[in-house]
Amino acid sequence: TNKSVPAFTTARGYHFYSRVLSQQANPSLSFPTFTMTESNDNNKDASWKSFKPEDLSGRARYGLCISSVVPRPIGVISTVSSKDEDGVVNCAPFSYTSLSTHDPPIVTHGIVLSGGKKKDTLVNIEATEEWVFNVLTVSYLEETNACSASVPPEANEMELNGLETLPCQFVSPPRVAKANVAMECKLWDKKEVFNDHGEHTTTIVMGRVVNFHIHESVLKDGQEDNDPRVDLKKLQAVGRAGDITYWPVGVNDDNILAMPRPK
Repeated sequence: TNKSVPAFTTARGYHFYSRVLSQQANPSLSFPTFTMTESNDNNKDASWKSFKPEDLSGRARYGLCISSVVPRPIGVISTVSSKDEDGVVNCAPFSYTSLSTHDPPIVTHGIVLSGGKKKDTLVNIEATEEWVFNVLTVSYLEETNACSASVPPEANEMELNGLETLPCQFVSPPRVAKANVAMECKLWDKKEVFNDHGEHTTTIVMGRVVNFHIHESVLKDGQEDNDPRVDLKKLQAVGRAGDITYWPVGVNDDNILAMPRPK
Protein backbone atom coordinates (compact mmCIF):
# COMPACT_ATOMS: atom_id res chain seq x y z
CA THR A 1 0.00 0.00 0.00
CA ASN A 2 1.30 3.43 -0.89
CA LYS A 3 1.29 5.34 2.40
CA SER A 4 1.27 8.71 0.64
CA VAL A 5 -2.22 8.02 -0.73
CA PRO A 6 -4.99 7.73 1.87
CA ALA A 7 -7.29 4.74 1.95
CA PHE A 8 -10.35 5.18 -0.23
CA THR A 9 -13.55 5.90 1.66
CA THR A 10 -17.09 6.93 0.81
CA ALA A 11 -16.30 10.48 1.92
CA ARG A 12 -17.02 12.97 -0.82
CA GLY A 13 -13.31 13.68 -1.23
CA TYR A 14 -12.52 10.13 -2.43
CA HIS A 15 -15.82 8.59 -3.50
CA PHE A 16 -15.45 9.27 -7.20
CA TYR A 17 -11.80 8.17 -7.27
CA SER A 18 -12.72 4.93 -5.51
CA ARG A 19 -15.62 4.30 -7.88
CA VAL A 20 -13.40 4.71 -10.92
CA LEU A 21 -10.74 2.36 -9.56
CA SER A 22 -13.34 -0.32 -8.84
CA GLN A 23 -14.30 -0.33 -12.52
CA GLN A 24 -10.78 -0.75 -13.87
CA ALA A 25 -10.47 -3.68 -16.26
CA ASN A 26 -6.76 -3.88 -15.51
CA PRO A 27 -6.15 -4.38 -11.75
CA SER A 28 -2.41 -3.94 -12.23
CA LEU A 29 -2.85 -0.35 -13.39
CA SER A 30 -0.49 1.80 -11.34
CA PHE A 31 -0.98 5.39 -10.31
CA PRO A 32 1.70 8.00 -9.68
CA THR A 33 2.55 8.95 -6.13
CA PHE A 34 0.77 12.02 -4.80
CA THR A 35 0.95 13.67 -1.41
CA MET A 36 -2.67 14.08 -0.43
CA THR A 37 -4.30 15.64 2.61
CA GLU A 38 -7.38 14.30 4.30
CA SER A 39 -10.75 15.43 2.97
CA ASN A 40 -12.17 18.52 4.63
CA ASP A 41 -15.32 16.48 5.27
CA ASN A 42 -13.29 14.50 7.79
CA ASN A 43 -11.98 17.57 9.54
CA LYS A 44 -14.85 19.16 11.44
CA ASP A 45 -12.52 21.81 12.88
CA ALA A 46 -11.41 23.08 9.46
CA SER A 47 -11.59 26.86 9.20
CA TRP A 48 -13.03 28.46 6.11
CA LYS A 49 -12.81 32.03 4.90
CA SER A 50 -15.18 33.50 2.34
CA PHE A 51 -14.41 36.45 0.11
CA LYS A 52 -16.91 38.49 -1.88
CA PRO A 53 -15.18 39.79 -5.02
CA GLU A 54 -16.69 43.26 -4.63
CA ASP A 55 -15.11 43.59 -1.17
CA LEU A 56 -11.59 43.11 -2.56
CA SER A 57 -9.39 45.65 -4.27
CA GLY A 58 -8.69 45.13 -7.94
CA ARG A 59 -5.18 43.92 -7.17
CA ALA A 60 -6.40 41.48 -4.51
CA ARG A 61 -9.19 40.19 -6.74
CA TYR A 62 -6.70 39.61 -9.55
CA GLY A 63 -4.30 37.75 -7.25
CA LEU A 64 -7.03 35.52 -5.85
CA CYS A 65 -8.42 34.69 -9.30
CA ILE A 66 -5.13 33.72 -10.93
CA SER A 67 -3.98 31.69 -7.92
CA SER A 68 -7.30 29.82 -7.66
CA VAL A 69 -7.92 28.89 -11.28
CA VAL A 70 -4.81 26.81 -11.99
CA PRO A 71 -3.22 25.69 -14.16
CA ARG A 72 -4.33 27.82 -17.09
CA PRO A 73 -3.27 27.23 -20.70
CA ILE A 74 -1.16 30.01 -22.18
CA GLY A 75 -2.02 31.28 -25.63
CA VAL A 76 0.93 32.97 -27.27
CA ILE A 77 -1.08 35.13 -29.64
CA SER A 78 0.48 36.49 -32.81
CA THR A 79 -1.38 39.19 -34.75
CA VAL A 80 -0.74 41.86 -37.38
CA SER A 81 -1.94 45.44 -37.36
CA SER A 82 -3.29 45.14 -40.91
CA LYS A 83 -3.48 42.57 -43.68
CA ASP A 84 -1.31 44.54 -46.10
CA GLU A 85 2.46 44.29 -46.40
CA ASP A 86 2.99 47.14 -43.95
CA GLY A 87 1.19 45.36 -41.12
CA VAL A 88 3.22 45.25 -37.89
CA VAL A 89 3.53 41.86 -36.20
CA ASN A 90 2.59 41.65 -32.52
CA CYS A 91 3.14 38.72 -30.17
CA ALA A 92 2.11 38.37 -26.52
CA PRO A 93 1.12 35.62 -24.04
CA PHE A 94 -2.37 35.40 -22.52
CA SER A 95 -3.39 32.97 -19.79
CA TYR A 96 -7.11 33.75 -19.75
CA THR A 97 -7.27 31.13 -22.49
CA SER A 98 -9.35 28.03 -23.12
CA LEU A 99 -10.88 25.61 -25.62
CA SER A 100 -14.65 26.08 -25.52
CA THR A 101 -15.88 23.50 -28.03
CA HIS A 102 -14.58 21.20 -30.74
CA ASP A 103 -17.57 21.28 -33.10
CA PRO A 104 -16.59 23.67 -34.53
CA PRO A 105 -13.24 24.22 -32.78
CA ILE A 106 -13.62 27.47 -30.80
CA VAL A 107 -10.89 28.92 -28.57
CA THR A 108 -11.34 31.88 -26.26
CA HIS A 109 -9.00 34.50 -24.85
CA GLY A 110 -9.82 37.12 -22.24
CA ILE A 111 -7.81 40.21 -23.17
CA VAL A 112 -7.75 42.64 -20.25
CA LEU A 113 -7.43 46.34 -20.99
CA SER A 114 -4.36 48.10 -19.60
CA GLY A 115 -5.09 51.40 -17.88
CA GLY A 116 -8.40 51.56 -19.71
CA LYS A 117 -6.70 51.15 -23.10
CA LYS A 118 -6.91 48.21 -25.46
CA LYS A 119 -3.74 46.18 -25.87
CA ASP A 120 -2.19 45.89 -29.32
CA THR A 121 -3.33 42.27 -29.55
CA LEU A 122 -6.97 43.26 -29.15
CA VAL A 123 -6.66 46.25 -31.48
CA ASN A 124 -5.17 44.00 -34.16
CA ILE A 125 -7.79 41.27 -33.74
CA GLU A 126 -10.60 43.79 -34.04
CA ALA A 127 -8.97 45.28 -37.14
CA THR A 128 -8.19 42.04 -39.00
CA GLU A 129 -10.40 39.44 -37.27
CA GLU A 130 -7.47 37.01 -37.39
CA TRP A 131 -4.76 35.64 -35.09
CA VAL A 132 -2.63 32.60 -34.34
CA PHE A 133 -2.87 30.69 -31.06
CA ASN A 134 0.65 29.33 -30.50
CA VAL A 135 0.76 26.77 -27.68
CA LEU A 136 3.52 27.62 -25.20
CA THR A 137 6.15 24.96 -24.50
CA VAL A 138 9.43 24.85 -22.60
CA SER A 139 11.37 25.41 -25.83
CA TYR A 140 10.49 29.11 -26.03
CA LEU A 141 9.29 30.06 -22.56
CA GLU A 142 11.94 32.73 -21.91
CA GLU A 143 11.32 34.46 -25.23
CA THR A 144 7.58 34.40 -24.62
CA ASN A 145 7.92 35.89 -21.16
CA ALA A 146 9.98 38.70 -22.68
CA CYS A 147 7.14 39.34 -25.15
CA SER A 148 4.92 40.38 -22.24
CA ALA A 149 6.88 43.63 -21.85
CA SER A 150 5.14 46.87 -22.83
CA VAL A 151 6.57 48.17 -26.11
CA PRO A 152 5.29 50.72 -28.67
CA PRO A 153 2.69 49.47 -31.20
CA GLU A 154 5.20 49.79 -34.03
CA ALA A 155 7.57 47.31 -32.35
CA ASN A 156 7.70 43.69 -33.51
CA GLU A 157 8.00 41.55 -30.35
CA MET A 158 9.08 38.50 -32.34
CA GLU A 159 12.05 40.32 -33.82
CA LEU A 160 12.89 41.97 -30.50
CA ASN A 161 13.03 38.64 -28.69
CA GLY A 162 14.57 36.44 -31.35
CA LEU A 163 11.50 34.43 -32.26
CA GLU A 164 11.58 33.16 -35.83
CA THR A 165 8.29 32.86 -37.71
CA LEU A 166 6.59 30.64 -40.25
CA PRO A 167 3.78 31.67 -42.60
CA CYS A 168 0.17 30.61 -42.18
CA GLN A 169 -2.19 29.38 -44.88
CA PHE A 170 -5.51 31.08 -44.14
CA VAL A 171 -4.67 34.04 -41.89
CA SER A 172 -2.28 36.95 -42.27
CA PRO A 173 -0.33 36.75 -38.97
CA PRO A 174 2.71 34.46 -38.88
CA ARG A 175 3.10 31.66 -36.38
CA VAL A 176 5.98 31.08 -33.98
CA ALA A 177 8.46 28.67 -35.55
CA LYS A 178 9.26 27.08 -32.17
CA ALA A 179 5.57 26.43 -31.45
CA ASN A 180 5.04 22.75 -32.19
CA VAL A 181 1.29 23.31 -32.00
CA ALA A 182 -0.25 26.41 -33.57
CA MET A 183 -3.82 27.21 -34.55
CA GLU A 184 -4.92 29.69 -37.18
CA CYS A 185 -7.98 31.52 -35.85
CA LYS A 186 -10.66 33.74 -37.32
CA LEU A 187 -12.86 35.88 -35.10
CA TRP A 188 -16.14 34.08 -34.43
CA ASP A 189 -17.55 36.44 -31.81
CA LYS A 190 -16.49 38.76 -29.03
CA LYS A 191 -17.93 39.98 -25.75
CA GLU A 192 -16.99 43.20 -24.01
CA VAL A 193 -16.99 42.95 -20.21
CA PHE A 194 -17.85 45.91 -17.99
CA ASN A 195 -17.33 46.14 -14.26
CA ASP A 196 -19.85 47.39 -11.69
CA HIS A 197 -18.77 50.97 -12.39
CA GLY A 198 -19.61 50.63 -16.06
CA GLU A 199 -15.96 50.56 -17.10
CA HIS A 200 -14.84 48.38 -20.00
CA THR A 201 -12.25 46.06 -18.42
CA THR A 202 -11.92 43.07 -20.73
CA THR A 203 -12.85 41.81 -24.15
CA ILE A 204 -13.33 38.07 -24.58
CA VAL A 205 -12.55 37.03 -28.14
CA MET A 206 -13.77 33.73 -29.53
CA GLY A 207 -11.88 32.33 -32.47
CA ARG A 208 -12.79 29.56 -34.84
CA VAL A 209 -9.77 27.40 -35.58
CA VAL A 210 -9.47 27.10 -39.36
CA ASN A 211 -6.14 25.29 -39.47
CA PHE A 212 -3.91 23.29 -37.12
CA HIS A 213 -0.14 23.15 -37.50
CA ILE A 214 1.35 20.20 -35.60
CA HIS A 215 5.04 19.32 -35.80
CA GLU A 216 5.59 15.62 -36.43
CA SER A 217 7.87 15.41 -33.38
CA VAL A 218 4.92 15.87 -30.98
CA LEU A 219 2.37 13.65 -32.69
CA LYS A 220 1.26 10.59 -30.75
CA ASP A 221 2.60 7.33 -32.11
CA GLY A 222 0.26 4.79 -33.68
CA GLN A 223 -2.44 7.25 -34.79
CA GLU A 224 -3.86 7.24 -38.30
CA ASP A 225 -3.31 10.36 -40.41
CA ASN A 226 -7.03 11.13 -40.22
CA ASP A 227 -7.10 10.77 -36.42
CA PRO A 228 -4.15 12.81 -35.09
CA ARG A 229 -3.32 13.34 -31.41
CA VAL A 230 -0.72 15.47 -29.65
CA ASP A 231 1.49 13.54 -27.23
CA LEU A 232 1.57 15.35 -23.88
CA LYS A 233 5.06 14.23 -22.92
CA LYS A 234 6.48 15.06 -26.32
CA LEU A 235 4.83 18.49 -26.34
CA GLN A 236 6.14 19.66 -22.92
CA ALA A 237 3.54 22.39 -22.56
CA VAL A 238 3.75 25.26 -20.08
CA GLY A 239 0.82 26.61 -18.04
CA ARG A 240 0.22 29.52 -15.71
CA ALA A 241 -0.53 29.71 -11.99
CA GLY A 242 -0.66 32.54 -9.45
CA ASP A 243 1.72 35.44 -8.92
CA ILE A 244 4.55 35.22 -11.48
CA THR A 245 4.58 31.42 -11.53
CA TYR A 246 4.55 29.27 -14.65
CA TRP A 247 3.15 25.81 -13.89
CA PRO A 248 3.32 23.16 -15.08
CA VAL A 249 6.61 23.60 -16.91
CA GLY A 250 6.64 20.44 -18.98
CA VAL A 251 5.55 17.00 -17.76
CA ASN A 252 7.06 13.68 -16.76
CA ASP A 253 5.83 10.24 -15.74
CA ASP A 254 5.50 11.29 -12.09
CA ASN A 255 2.87 13.98 -12.67
CA ILE A 256 0.59 12.42 -15.28
CA LEU A 257 -2.47 10.39 -14.29
CA ALA A 258 -4.56 8.53 -16.86
CA MET A 259 -7.98 7.81 -15.33
CA PRO A 260 -10.72 6.17 -17.44
CA ARG A 261 -14.19 7.60 -17.05
CA PRO A 262 -16.77 5.51 -15.18
CA LYS A 263 -19.33 3.67 -17.29
